[in-house]
Amino acid sequence: MDELLEYHQELFDLCSIGAEANATFPQEGFFEYAHEMLGDAGVLDNIEYCPYVNSRLGIKIDGYSWNELEKVINIICIDYTNERDIVESLTNETIRKAGQRVTRFIEKIGDGRFYESLASTDPGRDALNLISEFIDSAIKFRVVLMTDKTLSTRVKKIEMSAILDLPTSLEIWDLDRLKLLDRSDSDFEEFNVDLTQWGSGVKVLPANISSTGVSTYLGVMPGALLSEIYNEFGQRLLESNVRTFLDFRAGTNRGMRKSLVQEPENFFAYNNGITVTASDIKTEKHEGHVHVTEIENMQIVNGGQTTAAIYFSPRESGSIKGLNGDKRYKDIDLNKVFVQMKLTVVGDKQASDVMKANIATFANSQNSIQLSDLVSNHPFHLNVESRSRSQLVPSGEDGIPTKWFYERARGQYNTQKRALSGAQIRRFEMEYPKSQVFSKTDMAKYENTWRMKPHVVKKGAQANLKALGSEILAEFDSMPDKFGVNFYKDLVSKMILFRYADHAIKTSGWYKENAGLKAETVTYTLSLIRDAVLKKNRDLNLDLIYQNQSLSSPLLSLIVEVAREVRTNIDDPEFRGGVANPSEFCKSEKGWLKIKNMTVDLSRLSTEDTINTQEKAERKLKEKELTKASKSISYIEQVMEVSEMEWSLIAKYNASIYPPNHINVGIPVRCASFLKGGTIPSDKQLKIAIEIRKNAYSDGFDFLA
Repeated sequence: MDELLEYHQELFDLCSIGAEANATFPQEGFFEYAHEMLGDAGVLDNIEYCPYVNSRLGIKIDGYSWNELEKVINIICIDYTNERDIVESLTNETIRKAGQRVTRFIEKIGDGRFYESLASTDPGRDALNLISEFIDSAIKFRVVLMTDKTLSTRVKKIEMSAILDLPTSLEIWDLDRLKLLDRSDSDFEEFNVDLTQWGSGVKVLPANISSTGVSTYLGVMPGALLSEIYNEFGQRLLESNVRTFLDFRAGTNRGMRKSLVQEPENFFAYNNGITVTASDIKTEKHEGHVHVTEIENMQIVNGGQTTAAIYFSPRESGSIKGLNGDKRYKDIDLNKVFVQMKLTVVGDKQASDVMKANIATFANSQNSIQLSDLVSNHPFHLNVESRSRSQLVPSGEDGIPTKWFYERARGQYNTQKRALSGAQIRRFEMEYPKSQVFSKTDMAKYENTWRMKPHVVKKGAQANLKALGSEILAEFDSMPDKFGVNFYKDLVSKMILFRYADHAIKTSGWYKENAGLKAETVTYTLSLIRDAVLKKNRDLNLDLIYQNQSLSSPLLSLIVEVAREVRTNIDDPEFRGGVANPSEFCKSEKGWLKIKNMTVDLSRLSTEDTINTQEKAERKLKEKELTKASKSISYIEQVMEVSEMEWSLIAKYNASIYPPNHINVGIPVRCASFLKGGTIPSDKQLKIAIEIRKNAYSDGFDFLA
């Protein structure tokens, strides 16, 4: 079977099953699937579903969002065929009409009669509110067409006329492109930066061409070129950067803007430049000099602030007082601006991830940063992956024990499944049901909801993951024992809690009558309920959820009822206190503090649904003690597996290297004495003994010699 058709059928089945389960239309299922995938990849985040159609006026949009970092208003349109066995072609006419329909909608801003014609519950009204709120701050419109059709050529970007005098781009995510991303093992969309579309490329000097496959070049990046690159690719260039643009409230960024205005020709001298990684490059020689003409998967791992300052400064309103009068930001001449660039090319995928993380860490060492926030091979992620492959969960309602599958890197599930035969595939899917696959961004959403940070969850998949990473990875590094089997069981329970709540809310009668704001409602509802339970000195019983692999009827009933009130308040302009858009309200801590003050009647919960916090603390302490005891037993067993003679010989060997009173001599003597019937060494000494034995063999000791 044709590989593209096979993927199309798989996509159709997923959208249809999701739509049937949630009592929605397949188009919404397709939107959710594509949006989640693009959000995980950092391409398109935090989109609100908004199926608004006005055939008489020739208007159609399906989603919207405001990108604060890029100052871009995103408008989404869906072209979904709902046909399983046919892959249709996406024509230029379809693309043109989609752009026209979006344009007509946006141009309705300021049309009072049109606005009043929209019901208060109409999703088109919320979209207009958001556009109206941010239109003065926006520097660009981005129209994204998501479709299960395929372009006959690999056209990803088509020119589109400006809307409301703002530059407008049209980006197409067709079946080919979705498949490429879905089946990639990368955490981001692979892309190429073709420098020749803006000139002859960037002149570089080969600085370190290594036999290991890692090569480094030094060059000078023109400011105008860097601005054009950022304009096209935006935050995708900064996925590996440990910091995002802090805007011009930060002193450093204000300083950069000032130098861009007053001394653009000296910006090179004042600025540290940018550090870039790539999976590959293309070069050409011009007049004896090497020019980089194409950069594959360009990542600015240091210099994100510099890049954003160069891009945004000429687009800001305002001016700076100078000796010769005021100088406006929009008059900045980027043709006079140049930036030092260090470009490192790493071909190997796994090595690339490590290299990017190390470069980002060391290049940013002048500032306080969180290390390895998004690195898939961090021990924390390896730990979760390992436990997901070995930990059978209780059978639940269907009676079949299964496992959850953690995708530490994108596409792991499908990659592993495609390597199997027919019978093996069926066994694999029984062991790891598709419904029990979860990614890093999924985990961050569940975990931060449990930590009662719904406003962080609503900032988008990547921002939420970074926020969690700054906490949980530090916790893991300082207390790895905390992240054992019980942590994993609790994590599974949190996933079940979130997914059951999500399904119960979107299939409820009140939600079907007035759909929208589901993502906000779910995370805020669960955070509110847990906050209310904690105020009663109790907590939700994750053990019960884990054992049942589901939620109790009383808890589900409470979630649906509270969600209705939460959604009503989020949708109420008076409750939001002047914040025009509900989605933006939910991204603010102010929004969470407002929702947090709501009263929750917990009387309908059963006593089993919650657990006393003191009992919970005692359980954790007992678990800690059991873990400690288990480790002690393990240390004793490892010491006892070594003979008395071997410990004595290790002590003798080390005595030839260290003083007689050194720990490397004394502890092996203690172990030998213990095996002869003496006292048991302490846990600390047992642990050290194991390490001393290991090091002795590494240094040259041989028991059999």
